[in-house]
Amino acid sequence: MQLAKKRADNRALIGESGAVATLIPLLWYSDLWTQEHAVTALLNLSLLEENKALITNAGAVKSLIYVLKRGMKTSKQNEVLVSC
Repeated sequence: MQLAKKRADNRALIGESGAVATLIPLLWYSDLWTQEHAVTALLNLSLLEENKALITNAGAVKSLIYVLKRGMKTSKQNEVLVSC
């Protein structure tokens, strides 16, 4: 999700496209790398204020708590940034 990392216009387009709802189920995968990439993508998208509401409304909170309890260290660090 490098497109969302560097450009606000990309973050807006990706958020508007419905990608957030697609990322949430990936947080529940048993594959820790998949979890990490999903958390990182959400972190990058959350850099745009409007996307924070999309992430919350998509039901990400419960999924992010799951990753905090069971995910990789990098995922946990990124997740704390998403919530800020």
